[in-house]
Amino acid sequence: MRQNLNIHGTAVVLGGAGLLLRGPSGSGKSLLALALLDRWAARGLDAALVSDDRVDLSAGPEGLTMAAPAPIAGLIELRGRGILTRSHRSPVPLHLLIDLVPELLRMPESDAFTTELLGLSVPRAPVPQAGLIGLDHQMLLVSEALAALDPLVGRP
Repeated sequence: MRQNLNIHGTAVVLGGAGLLLRGPSGSGKSLLALALLDRWAARGLDAALVSDDRVDLSAGPEGLTMAAPAPIAGLIELRGRGILTRSHRSPVPLHLLIDLVPELLRMPESDAFTTELLGLSVPRAPVPQAGLIGLDHQMLLVSEALAALDPLVGRP
């Protein structure tokens, strides 16, 4: 049986891997997503927006899938500029959850690197939210989390 959930977050595809960025409003999800998209695209790697602000999740026999609600497909907000249009893809499989968290842990426990969504286990990377560390540090944490999944995907 397929389960569905609409959540607050931003989703992208980087190098073939689907990432879901989760965190409270103002935590830097959209800015981090735009920076990651720009970095991957600048290196000629696969990079596309899935959805910004709201993401439709589905769990089925093949795993978790992310999709953009139709009214916001291809749109992403850049605070200080407004709504931007970006190349988008939907639906895509979810490979990695990026949780924007309110603290920087020096050495997170191993159980911090997985979570459960719709009853399925998902690799997770806790990344301090905007203002706690710089954008470059955030992108490095995401790249390393991707590389831990597949060395060919991470570290653009």
